[in-house]
Amino acid sequence: MTGKAIKIKLLELGRTQLDLLEELKKYGYHLKPQLLSSYITGYKRTPQSAVVLDLVGNILKEWEGANKNAEVH
Repeated sequence: MTGKAIKIKLLELGRTQLDLLEELKKYGYHLKPQLLSSYITGYKRTPQSAVVLDLVGNILKEWEGANKNAEVH
């Protein structure tokens, strides 16, 4: 998932990067906001950034699914 796609999905879901940071903590990733932002923008590309961005994609899919379920009920 590209940085632009992540930002768009966050907007669609009414979530922020701070929400992502809190969710990432549940998976053991205690990142500073600046570091997450540099991963999302592509400024910093490391093995960890690839793992974090994959996890962000999964989190966004979970949130999207939760929103769809909430709309149905």
